[in-house]
This record gives sequence, C-alpha cells and structure tokens, in this order.
Amino acid sequence: MNNPKLKEFKDLFKEDAVWGEQEVIKFRWILIALILVFIGYIYMSGDTDRALTSLLLASIYIFYNAILNILLRRFGSATWIRFLSSTIDITILSIHIFNYSFFFKPIAVTTAASTFLYPVLILLSVLRYDKRLVIFSAVYSAICFNIIYYIRSPFIDPNLMNQVASADWAGQLYKTGYFLVMGYFLYSVPKMINRLNRKQSTMLELKKSSELNLALEKQKKDLAILQLRKEQRLNKQLADQKALIEKQKEDLINVNRTKDKLFSIIGHDLKSPFAAQTSIIELILSDYSEYQKDDIKEILKNIQHSAHQGLDLLGNLLDWSKQQNNLLNHQAIPIRLATLVYETQALLSHNIAHKKITLTNEVDPLITVCADSNMVKTIIRNILSNAVKYTNNEGNISISTASEDDYDLLIIKDTGIGMTDEQVQRLFNIENNISTPGTNNEPGTGLGLLLCKELAEKNDAEIRIDSQVGIGTTFSIAFPKTCQVPERTKKS
Repeated sequence: MNNPKLKEFKDLFKEDAVWGEQEVIKFRWILIALILVFIGYIYMSGDTDRALTSLLLASIYIFYNAILNILLRRFGSATWIRFLSSTIDITILSIHIFNYSFFFKPIAVTTAASTFLYPVLILLSVLRYDKRLVIFSAVYSAICFNIIYYIRSPFIDPNLMNQVASADWAGQLYKTGYFLVMGYFLYSVPKMINRLNRKQSTMLELKKSSELNLALEKQKKDLAILQLRKEQRLNKQLADQKALIEKQKEDLINVNRTKDKLFSIIGHDLKSPFAAQTSIIELILSDYSEYQKDDIKEILKNIQHSAHQGLDLLGNLLDWSKQQNNLLNHQAIPIRLATLVYETQALLSHNIAHKKITLTNEVDPLITVCADSNMVKTIIRNILSNAVKYTNNEGNISISTASEDDYDLLIIKDTGIGMTDEQVQRLFNIENNISTPGTNNEPGTGLGLLLCKELAEKNDAEIRIDSQVGIGTTFSIAFPKTCQVPERTKKS
C-alpha cells in the first residue's frame, strides 16, 4: 500500500528538484561568464576563428539557459527537462573542450583542467534528486570524454604523451572508470535522501502517533476528572438530600413529640381545672340549702382560682401553638419593664395573696428595652406564676433589675423548693420535660417555660437559671442593650 506521508514527501522533493534545477541555471550563468572570459582571451590571442566558434557555442548556451528557465517555470522539474538539460550541458562542455584543444594543444582534451568539469556536471545532476539522471550523466560524460580523445589523440605530440601523466589510452580508461565510479557514488545520494525521507516519515508517524496517544490519554484524564467532579457533585447532592431527610425526620419526630405533649396537656392538665370546677358546682347544686354564705363564698373563690389556672393554661397553649406556626407577629418597640411587671403582679395578686407570699418589687422604673410587649409580658407572667407555684406559703419573691456590659437584666428570685441540675437541664426540652405540682398541688404542664425560651429568643434575649434544692430559684431575663429611647420617653 502507498504511504500517504511518503507521497507527501516525494511531492516536497519535487519542489526541491525544481530548486536544484534553478541552482544549476545559476551555475550555468557563472560558467557562461567564465567561457566569455576565455573567448575574450582567445580573441585577444589572435585566434579569431576559435573565438567566434566558442562565442557561437556560448550564444547557444545562453539561449538554451534562458529557454530552460521558461520551461522550468511552466512545467516544473519534469523528467524530460532534466534529461534534456543534462544532455545539453555535457554536449556543450564537450564541444568547448574540443574547440579549446585547437587553441591550446590537443593534449588539452586529457588534462585535469578539462576533465574536472565533467565531475562537476555529474554532481549537478544530484541537485535534481533523480538517481537515473546521475547514472545517465556519468555514462554520457564518459562517452563524450572518450569520443573527444579518440578524435584528437592522433594530433597529440608523442613527446607530450610521455610527459603528461595518464595521457595515453590506459590513463583514459582509468579516468573513464573514475567517472563511472563517481557516478555510482553520487547515484547513492538520492537513495540516501529517500532513506532519510522514509526514516523521517516514520519518525513523524511515530511522533504523530505519540502525540495522538498523549492527546487521547489527556482526553481520558480530563474525562475521568470531569466524571470524578460529576460524581463528587452527585455525592454532595446525595449527602445534602440525606442531611435534609435526616433533618426532616428529626423535625417530624419533634412534631410528633410536640403533638403527643399537646394531647397529654389537653387530655390531662387542661381537663383538671374544668373537672374540679364541675365537681364543686355539682356538689353545691346537690345540697345548696345546707351551705352558708361564707361557705359558698369560699367555694366560689376555689372555682375562680381553678378557672384562672385553666385560663392561664389555655392561654399558654394558644400562644405556644401560634409560636410553632409562626403566627405571632413580632413588633419590637421601646418598653418599660416596670410597667409590664406591675401589670403581671396585679394579674397574679390573688394567687400571691392566697399563699400569703411577700413580693418585693425593686424594678428600676427607667430601664427600657426594645422587644415585643405582649411576648415579654407572657414571659414575665409565666416565670412569676412558676415562682408563686413553687414557693411555700408565707415565702418570699423579689423582682429587681440590674445592668451588665451588653445586657439589661430582669431578675425574679423566689425562696421556693428549688431544682436539681438535672431538672434545670430538662426545663426547655419538651420531650423530657415533666411537670411538677406546686407546693399546694397546683397543676402544671411544663409548657410555660418552653414558651418563655422561644419568645425570648425571638426578641434576641436569653433566660438564665440558678437554682438550689430547698433554697430557691433565680430566673434572669437578659435583654440586649440595643434600644434608642427618645428624650420625651425618658422624661415621661
């Protein structure tokens, strides 16, 4: 099969053959210039006929060289042009040598100066990159060389024949062999070029193959990296989806726990106040005439107390449900803590008086925080209600304020039963939160403090607890100092 790359190189060498033919044309112009110099020398020497003969040959050579240049431009280095060019070169040279033998001496046909031009012409045929042309030039040079010698040898002076080395037929045969050997050697030059051509073609093929393999390897590597990145993105998406599912699962578990807690509160704790009221009312109705006014008044107070407990519980349930569903509107405004404390104290005054608790209010009337008024009121109500619930009869509760670097504190301290560290840790966990009855068996749900924590966080506040069993508990509500109070508000 033909090697496309080898064919491509052959086409390139055809271009080089054209270049070689152009170089030969330049050499001919140089040779013509030298011939013209010799013609001038012959003419000046008085041999006008030989000078004119050489001038005629030079004119033919000049004309031929010009025509050859035109043919070369039109047909390129065609085979017939190469052989025609070489034939004319050797023929014109041989005629010139033959002509000069009349001007100089017949021995000139065999001298080194004459024979040197034949190897030059053989060497020029190499520039055409045609090994057949090399052999043809060598053989034709040997033929022309011997024909000229054969014609002029009878006119050579025998004395000169003995004095000039290799001037006889033996020397002529030696030179002929030299021409042929030189032609054979130069014949190998195009072969060598073809070998180099093939090797270069093979090397280029190997290079291209290596480059192609490297490109394929790089492409495979890039595809592998792309696939790896794609897998990493997919793994990340799967990990994110897994994390989302885990979070949704955890949220669902928390929702179920919240639902169970709500059902427990609704089914038990909310039922208790209404059940107590129903029992008392039925007891009165069954034997109403036997009760004195003082007894009925005391019974009504108990019913009122139970109703307040049920109402507080229901209010916490509603507020907490709204908070879970983001239905509570948060409106942070400057509020006076003292005002909210007074309102809450009045709301719980019956419970405080019922247990004969001493409440000390030391709240700074000028301390103002930025928060939602209703949310803060709910927080204070639940914490103060717990303090009353878990403080023994005739106990003490104090409400005060304090200031830190970044916070304003509302402190509610009681002398109640206190809590262990474990109980404190469970206060804000709906799953582990277990309601503890008050000192007078007041019912509780454990929902109030959980609601307080969530409402505090919504107002960027935090609840701190310090408690000791048998000594009491201190709740501190820390509000950040971010509120700018107008001057008229401060003076009011």
